[in-house]
Amino acid sequence: MSTDSSRTEHVAGYCALCVSRCGTIATVVDGRFVAFEPDPLHPTGQAICAKGRAAPELVYHVERLTHPLRRTRPKGDPDPGWERISWDEALDETAAQLRRLARDHGPESVAFAVASPSTSALSDALGWVERLKNAFGSRNFIGAFELCGWGRYGATLSTFGESVPGVYMPDLEHAGCILYWGYNPNLARLTHAVATTDALKRGARLIVVDPRRTGPASKADVWLRVRPGTDGALALGIAGVMIERGWFDADFLRDWTNAPMLVRGDTGRLLRAGDLEGAIAGTDDAAAFVAWSEQDEALVTCGRPAGDGARAHLALERKLTIETGSGPVDCTTVFSLVAEMCRRHTPDLIEEICGVDRAHLVEAARLLWHERPVAYYAWSGVEMQSSATQIARAIAQLYALTGSFDRQGGNVRYASAAANPIEGHDLISRADGRHALGFYERPLGPARFGFTTTEELYRGILEGQPYAIRGLVGFGTNLLLSHADGLRGREALSALEFTVYADLFMSPTAELADIVLPVASAFETETLRFGFEVSPEAQSHVQLRRRVVDPIGESRSDTDIVFDLACRLGLGEVFWDGSVEAAYRHHLAPSGITLEELRAHPRGVDAKARTTYRKFTETVDGAR
Repeated sequence: MSTDSSRTEHVAGYCALCVSRCGTIATVVDGRFVAFEPDPLHPTGQAICAKGRAAPELVYHVERLTHPLRRTRPKGDPDPGWERISWDEALDETAAQLRRLARDHGPESVAFAVASPSTSALSDALGWVERLKNAFGSRNFIGAFELCGWGRYGATLSTFGESVPGVYMPDLEHAGCILYWGYNPNLARLTHAVATTDALKRGARLIVVDPRRTGPASKADVWLRVRPGTDGALALGIAGVMIERGWFDADFLRDWTNAPMLVRGDTGRLLRAGDLEGAIAGTDDAAAFVAWSEQDEALVTCGRPAGDGARAHLALERKLTIETGSGPVDCTTVFSLVAEMCRRHTPDLIEEICGVDRAHLVEAARLLWHERPVAYYAWSGVEMQSSATQIARAIAQLYALTGSFDRQGGNVRYASAAANPIEGHDLISRADGRHALGFYERPLGPARFGFTTTEELYRGILEGQPYAIRGLVGFGTNLLLSHADGLRGREALSALEFTVYADLFMSPTAELADIVLPVASAFETETLRFGFEVSPEAQSHVQLRRRVVDPIGESRSDTDIVFDLACRLGLGEVFWDGSVEAAYRHHLAPSGITLEELRAHPRGVDAKARTTYRKFTETVDGAR
C-alpha cells in the first residue's frame, strides 16, 4: 500500500502483448510497476484483458533471464552448464559465429526465427529483425506464418491481390453485417470485441461461424456451428444460395473482377485474343483476355477495369463453343464456373457435410446480402487447418459476392501516416536465384514471401535439403512447444552448429542454444508504432511508447540487441551506426512528426491520415 510519502506516476502507453494493442495507463509507485489499466482516451483503450492486467507479474517474475549466458556442455547433456558472460562477450561471439557460417556456407545457411507478432510483444521489433535478416543475406524467416496469418495475409492474395482481412480490416463502426469466421475477439482482440458490442447496439447484424458457442456466437443473429474441417464447403454453400437467389453484386463482379472472362475448357486457362481463329475488332493485343458482349453479341476483349458501368454489357453466365487456332473449344465464363461449383453445394448437402441447419444457412446468406455492407474477419479457426488455403479462398470468394470490398462498412485499407520502410527488402538480392526453403515445392506458399515453415527448417538442418541450415538466430519463439513434431524439432535444433536466442525466459527451445540473451519486456522499453489497425482513427495514430520502469537486471530490448549485433556484423552503415533514435527519426521523416512531438504527447498524435474508399477505382498515370 502506498503512503503519503510514496511517489506515484501514471504512464500512458499501450499493451504490446497481443495484436489488440490496447491503450493503457501504467501505475508506478516508488519506481515499481504495480497496476495496468485501460486508457479510454486512446483509440484502442476501452478495455484490457487479464493477460494485460497481469503485466506487473510478467515484469517481476522470478524466472526472468537477467544476464547473457553461454553453454559450456554439449547439447546432448541434460545440464547445459550455463555460465554468465558479459554482453560484449555474448555479441562478439555471436557475430563471429554468424560471420563464419556466412563465409563458409553462405548467409542463407543461417535462419532467423521470431515469435508471432500477433500474440507477443515481438511486434515492437519485427521490422528491425527482418532488416537484420535481409542485411545479413538470409532468405529464411520463421515466423509461424503457416500457423497463424497465412489465411488472412497469404491465401487471400490470390483472390483480391491484397490481404483481406489483414491489410484490409473490418470497418465495424459502419458495418451493416459482421461476419466472424473462426474468430473470437472476446479472447483474441478486445478492441474488436468492444467495437462489435457498439455495432450491435446500433443495429448491425452478426454472423458467427464456430463449432463452439463462443461469446460472440451467443449474441449472433445466426450462429453456424460448422463441423471442424468443413469450412470450405460451408463457404461454397452460402455462396450457392446467394447466387441462386440473385443475392450478389453483379455490377461489382463485371466491372472489377475477372468474372466475365472466358475460360478454355481444354486447358482451364483464360481465353486470350491470340487464341482465336480470327481477330477481335479494335485490338491487336494477342494477350488480351476475352469476354462475351451481350450488347454486341460478339467476342470482345476484357482488359483492365475501365470504371463503374464500363463492362455492363458483358455476360456473367455464358457457355460458348469458340473457334481457336487449334480448333473448336468449349469456353465458359469465370462466374459460370464459380456458380456451378457453388450450386452443387446445396443446403441439403451442406447440412449433411457441415452439420449446419439449412434454414440457418439460408438466413446467413440473406443477411450477407440484405444487411450490407459486410465486414468480416477470420482467425485461427480457419488458419490452423490442413486445408487453410482453400478455406480462406472460398470465404474470400463469398465475400466478393457482397461487393463490400473497400467500401465504408466493409473491409477497408485504412490510411496511416507516411513512413520510410524499415524492413530492408532492398538490402537482399534475389538475382542469384536462391530462395527461402520450400519455394520450389510450394512457390505460391509462405516461401514466396521469405517465410520458412518449421517442417522445412528441420529438413534443411537434418537433411541439408534443398541446402543446409547451420545456424539460427531466434527472438522469442519457442519452436518446440508452439509447432508440431517437437521430437524432430529437438533433434534438428540440437544438430545446429550455432544458435543464439533472445527471450525473457529460458524456454525449452532456448535451452538448446549456444548463447542466450536476456530480453527486456515491452514495459521496460521505448518503441515507435505507426497505426493500430481497428479504425480510421486508430490507424492514423502514431505513438512513441514510453518505458514504464527500467529493465530488469542486464536485459535489453530486442531492438537494441538487433542494432548492436548488426554493428558487430559489419552492418552498421544500414543500421544508423547503432543509433535506434536516428533510425526512428528516419522512419518518421515522411510523416512530418518528430520524436520531440511524440515525447511531448505520450498518448500519441493523430497523423491526419484520412481514409478514402473504393481505392480500386482510382487511376495512377491513367491506369487502375
